[in-house]
Amino acid sequence: MQPCGQDYLPNRLGTASGVTLGLAVSVGGVAAPAIGALAAATNLQWALLSLTVLPVIAWAAARGLRQPSPVWT
Repeated sequence: MQPCGQDYLPNRLGTASGVTLGLAVSVGGVAAPAIGALAAATNLQWALLSLTVLPVIAWAAARGLRQPSPVWT
């Protein structure tokens, strides 16, 4: 099973959830105008096709994370 954001901060679940959600919304807000500009310059198909590289970038970034240590309750 793959770890989620809450596994890295087990004693601060609210903080981990807030950071995860806040980062996702912020990145989406920054990327939306760029994708819109790309769509205006080319066409919608190229703009949406450019989004297919995002899972590869996320996978590469996640590979650098170490496995969180288990929490004993």
